[in-house]
Amino acid sequence: MKTKVCIVLVCLAMMASSMHATVYNGVCGEHLTWTLNSEDSTLVISGRGEMSGWTFGDYASRVYIKHIVFPEGMTSVNGRAFSHCPALESVTLPDSVVSIGKMAFQSCIGIKEVHCGKGLKSIGDSAFIHCSSLEKLELNDGLEYIGFYAFMQDTSLQGTIVFPESLKYIGIGAFSVYSSKARNLTAIWNARNCKQIEGQKGWSAPLYCISKIVFGEQVVSIPDQLCYATYCDTIILPESVDSIGYQAFGSNHKLKYVKMPSSLTYIGQGAFYYCDQLSSIRIPEGVHVIPQNAFMSCQALLEVVLPSTLDSIQSSAFSSCNALQHITLPSGVKFLDDNAFWSCSALQDINFPEGLNGIGKSAFRECSSLLSITLPEGVTSIREYTFSNCSALRKVNLPNSVRTIEGGAFQNCSLDTLVLPSELNLIGNGAFFNQKKITEVVIPDEVRHIRSNAFAGCSALKEVQFGKKTAMIDADAFKNDSLITEIRSRAAYPPLVESATFAGVPDSAWLFVPVQSIAAYAEDPVWGRFRMPKEEEINYVTVDAEETTANFVWPTDSTASSYQIDIYKNGEVFCKLTLGKTGQLLGISFNAPSRSNPGSIIPASLSFMVTGLDEATRYNYVLSALSANGTPVHVYTGAFATMGYPGELEEGGNELIPTPPVIPNDPESHILTGVDNEPSDQVPNTKVILNGQIYLMYEGRMYDVQGKRIE
Repeated sequence: MKTKVCIVLVCLAMMASSMHATVYNGVCGEHLTWTLNSEDSTLVISGRGEMSGWTFGDYASRVYIKHIVFPEGMTSVNGRAFSHCPALESVTLPDSVVSIGKMAFQSCIGIKEVHCGKGLKSIGDSAFIHCSSLEKLELNDGLEYIGFYAFMQDTSLQGTIVFPESLKYIGIGAFSVYSSKARNLTAIWNARNCKQIEGQKGWSAPLYCISKIVFGEQVVSIPDQLCYATYCDTIILPESVDSIGYQAFGSNHKLKYVKMPSSLTYIGQGAFYYCDQLSSIRIPEGVHVIPQNAFMSCQALLEVVLPSTLDSIQSSAFSSCNALQHITLPSGVKFLDDNAFWSCSALQDINFPEGLNGIGKSAFRECSSLLSITLPEGVTSIREYTFSNCSALRKVNLPNSVRTIEGGAFQNCSLDTLVLPSELNLIGNGAFFNQKKITEVVIPDEVRHIRSNAFAGCSALKEVQFGKKTAMIDADAFKNDSLITEIRSRAAYPPLVESATFAGVPDSAWLFVPVQSIAAYAEDPVWGRFRMPKEEEINYVTVDAEETTANFVWPTDSTASSYQIDIYKNGEVFCKLTLGKTGQLLGISFNAPSRSNPGSIIPASLSFMVTGLDEATRYNYVLSALSANGTPVHVYTGAFATMGYPGELEEGGNELIPTPPVIPNDPESHILTGVDNEPSDQVPNTKVILNGQIYLMYEGRMYDVQGKRIE
């Protein structure tokens, strides 16, 4: 349709040239008139004030217009006033013109120069759109408003455009120049505090495809998308700039260097999104947040220097920065948002500062070169897919503050070993799916729920131990872990499982559970398919330690007349207990400040709770089954630690000594004998029960059952 209109206009022009000159005239405002002489193709406007009404004559008359004479005193150019004047060659406005309306010179394909008068404040939307021959533009000081698409599309602008300090608004696509000639166009940006027109954001940036931008020393802020998809290779921001807007320099595929000023405090979302030749960036002190998508897909980015003032990195801020190898997070960083470093495939190491308390979903997903991580105390959750597909990740140190490990958090990693936090209570779907190296998993006591596929595909896994509070294990949690030979559960009641929970785990695997729970596990259709020792065949000790107590459960021996528990702390005897054949306490020994030691009678049981232990302390024990003459029949040794102990036990659980050593009598100890309420002469017969605990009175002083004096 546009082609037909142009053809008609050209034909009319040819016809006119063969006729006599024609004079056209009319009114274009309350105090403005116009005259057009077809012979000299000059439109003369006379009068003062605002322009109004439609356009000058019909399209047939406008085809003649090559030159326009604007009177001083005229204050505006009306919308569409000169649209489709194909022969118009230039526009020079008087100083009195304040505004140019929307599409005022639309599709004036012959205009080569535009000179704005000193009084111009506003250039309307699409005012010079499709002026494809425009080569030179002079903007005046005092200009405040340039509408969206004002000089858009296929112009031949060259040289330099100076944007005045007074400019307050510039619209999307205002200078989106697609012609290859724009690669020689320089913009000098002096606008002190310009903002884009709200509500008009589109796909085309204000200075799209311009080759060079120089910022004046008075510039305070860089508007949203101002330099999006330009052809600039260098950006130097003056010390006056304090903010960079949304996608301000995004998709600059030639940008290699950016200098940020020390005055900068704010960076907008996607500010350097897809600047895929940018190799280094230094964020100045004073910036607190790296926003969403700020450096996303800067694929050549090798170096990032972050300020000490930084406290958070928002979602996808550095995702797909494929060249980034190292990152140092400042000590003040408290939060890493979702996808913050997703697919940084060259990233080998990152420090996590002590103040960090949150890491978002997929934050390090597909960081396939990451070797090890150590998270600080304060992190309470490993979110979904946080370290998923970190295929080189071999070592993970998790703090005890972690309560949940969510779905896929460490799937498809290469962990050599796995130590789970003591306070962990949930393991999510596929959290450790497809770990090919770990051979042992110990589930902490606080974990109540293990979800589906949590450890599925762990093809080297041989031993699994469940905590005493584990209540539910979903289907496929240990699917295809075909090398498992030993399963231990500390839970007194069999955790709820499904038929596919251990799909692929061989029935030949041994299942060890608390002595008193053997029957319950054996009756369960899933647990019961594994091999279990009979009660009379149990040959191991379990110890459940809390903050100051430890509950011992041991196998009975038909040939034993008594049992002895020796507990050691720092290589010295902490406590000696002698128990009868049915588990009743017969005597107790400790170093009291007097000449002999007190004892206590506690109700009989096949288990025994030792109280009065120290918090966060490691202990060793020897539990001996003794014959009538005191000779060891079986001896069990092991180590345990009360809650809060920071180290690891050197011995892996409880150990059965095949050839029991002879335990020599300790001449310094006073093993007290007696049964139930018939204490020996050495046992004081005064007992006190306070708050459910038994205390002993001896020579006027009170002691607990470990021999510690109660003041």
